[in-house]
Amino acid sequence: MFAGMDLTGPSLSSLIITLADHPGLRATALTALAARTDLQLGEPGGAWLPAVLDATDARAAFREIEAIPGVVLVEVVFVELSHPTAAPADLPAFAS
Repeated sequence: MFAGMDLTGPSLSSLIITLADHPGLRATALTALAARTDLQLGEPGGAWLPAVLDATDARAAFREIEAIPGVVLVEVVFVELSHPTAAPADLPAFAS
């Protein structure tokens, strides 16, 4: 998903979470997502739920969210890395 990027350290991610069509699974997913302290949820729009994730280890958080019953897909719209741990190797010297 993020080849070559180190996503450990503080980051802020905008997500679109696709929920299951089944009402029971959707309710289970919404309850589990609302219980996460690192996630702020927007208003659902049909099967889609906008969210903002504030996490130290974004990859682990994405995997945890994807594993919740009733979550069909997690799409990353934007990632802001507050404090990159290392500059990418392909940046020119003046940019690092």
